[in-house]
Amino acid sequence: MNKRLLLFLIGSVLTTTISAQLTLKTKSFSMEISPKGEIIKMVDAGSSMNFVPNGHSGQLLRIKSANQEMNPQTVKVRGKVIALSYGNGIELQVTAKETADYIKFELTKVAAKEKIDAILWGPFTTTIKDTIGEVVGVVRNKNFAIGMRSLNAKTIGGKLTNQEGVTSPSASIAGSAASAEEFGSAMQAFAINQSLDRVITVWNHHKNCPVPGLKDYQLEGSAIAIFGTAPANALATIGRINKAEGLPFPVIDGAWTRASRTTGRPYLITDFTEENFDDLLSLTERLGFYSIYQEHPFVNWGHFDLNKEQFPNGRLGMKKMVEKASGKNIRVGVHTLTNFITTNDPFVTTNLNSGLMAAGVSNLSADIDETATSIVVEGYEYFAQGSTLNSIQIGNEIIRYQEVSKEKPYTLTNCIRGAFNTKPATHQKGAQVKKLMDFPYKTMFPNWEMQQQLIKNMAAFFNETGVSHMDFDGHEGACYTGRGDYAENYFADEFLKSVKHTVVNGSSIINHFYWNHNSYINWGEPWYASFRESQSEHRFRLQPFFERNYMPNMLGWFLVNADTQVEDVEWMMSVAAGYNAGYALVLRHNAFKKNPNIDKIIETIVLWEEAKKLGIFNPEQRLELKNPGNDFQLRKLTNKEWSLAHFDKVKFNHPKKVLQPGEPTHTRFDFNNSGESQKIQLQLLIAGEDDAEVGNIELEIDNFFRITVPVTMKKGQTLVWDSSKEMKLYNDKGSLIRKINIEKELPEMSQGKHSILIDAGSMTGGEPAIKGTVKLKGKMEKIQ
Repeated sequence: MNKRLLLFLIGSVLTTTISAQLTLKTKSFSMEISPKGEIIKMVDAGSSMNFVPNGHSGQLLRIKSANQEMNPQTVKVRGKVIALSYGNGIELQVTAKETADYIKFELTKVAAKEKIDAILWGPFTTTIKDTIGEVVGVVRNKNFAIGMRSLNAKTIGGKLTNQEGVTSPSASIAGSAASAEEFGSAMQAFAINQSLDRVITVWNHHKNCPVPGLKDYQLEGSAIAIFGTAPANALATIGRINKAEGLPFPVIDGAWTRASRTTGRPYLITDFTEENFDDLLSLTERLGFYSIYQEHPFVNWGHFDLNKEQFPNGRLGMKKMVEKASGKNIRVGVHTLTNFITTNDPFVTTNLNSGLMAAGVSNLSADIDETATSIVVEGYEYFAQGSTLNSIQIGNEIIRYQEVSKEKPYTLTNCIRGAFNTKPATHQKGAQVKKLMDFPYKTMFPNWEMQQQLIKNMAAFFNETGVSHMDFDGHEGACYTGRGDYAENYFADEFLKSVKHTVVNGSSIINHFYWNHNSYINWGEPWYASFRESQSEHRFRLQPFFERNYMPNMLGWFLVNADTQVEDVEWMMSVAAGYNAGYALVLRHNAFKKNPNIDKIIETIVLWEEAKKLGIFNPEQRLELKNPGNDFQLRKLTNKEWSLAHFDKVKFNHPKKVLQPGEPTHTRFDFNNSGESQKIQLQLLIAGEDDAEVGNIELEIDNFFRITVPVTMKKGQTLVWDSSKEMKLYNDKGSLIRKINIEKELPEMSQGKHSILIDAGSMTGGEPAIKGTVKLKGKMEKIQ
């Protein structure tokens, strides 16, 4: 046979346009790729069920070029190597690998990469709709789970919906690695070509922001894994993928983070110093918490110098505290804001500041000396963008300005020279003028190169002190570099790889790859309303999100101040028990010393944590405990017997009434005491518009016990009466305003029907109303 013909025939066998489906298998799953590069089958090996929906085949790999998404025009296969051509010279090569647990796809060659804006893995479509883990990238029903995992920081799990590649712009939009679709669900990932110079919108605010290409960035190496397994095996499969592929696999107290009970436990946030550390460490130990976390230890962010008033011995003093806590098996944590830079940091105040991130650049239109207060620039757009610090940078000098004129010559007015301790200088016409990015916290951001040094600075602090707990609070700040999720992934990945010990970490945001590093997400802040009300809906809405993404349930932060009541803490603990959730207890030294209920609060927390750890509540009880409208009281009777008291709540509303002269204005409410004879607990909240006020509230119980409360209350304030001779008035944040001596104790309420009449001497402002709650102890359950 002619040698040339023989070589041609061999090549035709080895390299050909797919004429039949390419099938790839694991021990429990298989998938098939069509001659067009479509995913036409994803099959459970046990049941032979194909989960790809009819009429909605998936895709292996698409691209985005010239702002258009494109499917491959031709697909060729040689063994497990898949060549995809998209026209215009753009060609990609993907290598597939079969393992017992997963199928790996890796981009190994790229032609005409300068024409590619991004590569798009998937979507991998399924009919599964029961549980969709939008961050973890796993969809499942009761019989089967299918998952997609990105295998490195540059492969972003999610849909590419904006120029920078952000998939989780807020805590309420938590990701799209898996997404609900009309046919069921889809999984997808992407990698943006970070090697290209781009001008894009950054963080939905800074328009036309120049983002220079990264010279060492390669699209090659972007990779994903696809797996299918029984739902109960999905998390363990992810663990095996991480170990096999060299992905983050942090181990805490001997267990992988995602299988560890530690990360779902409560921890203490406080204001410890070298002086009071022993006191607060002892508190942490009494509570049984695994970590004591300092809420604001640094005088600057960027170089992370400790506050000398709190820590006179600096990092050495912090290290000694870490060692002392470690002896009690307690971690020490510190709080910062990821890559936010304070204006007193050397990254701002010294010649190191050349790496501050700019929203845009222009040039000087004329020479200026070091005293000029009006500065003319060639452009207008960047200097007119909304800003907190209104700062520009010329050379190493930072200058603040009031505004920029709307007409040429574009003039920055009322300039303050040498801002933030930089030095005023003369600057020549044509010099570059950077409009600096900032944040309402009056902080700035680093560019990509400066951020590398910031990461090293942060890692050095952790390595020198042994601190092993932190939150990537403000994690989204990494996106101000213009690199979206890739920047978030890179920051966490580089920092945690640089620290020589395991660091338990949370974040203000969550995405697909960072999920591998993350220990918990603890969203829900206590600053905005009372103990029970601050971000309450947000806290409870998050719990199903955690569960479908294999993350520990966490309820957020709760503030215990000098006035916090045991009843509120018991409410928090009951909800935590219902969700089997952790939380952060914010308890500062002053409140610890001044709250008269602190010992009872600690006792209550320890009791509920023991019950939660033992798992004494059945599913029906946990369902009731989850309801934030319920109240309970837990008691331990013996080592093996507990009692759970349910509280009945009767709510009523008394609005302002406009009636005929002489007609009674009170409102009557009836309620039933289903429990034993007891004294009621009464809470009155003032509602209405901002100017609503209510004065001299009048109460009458069972047509014989009458009392007038000599106080004027404003909207949001609450009056609490535990039936003693003292009422307590709280503001809308739950802090005690004053105690009111009423010289009467409410008699006990016998079992059966009772009534309450409520009125007020004055009700002014917009739509004032008294919203009341009568609380009584109801049924009692004994738990073995």
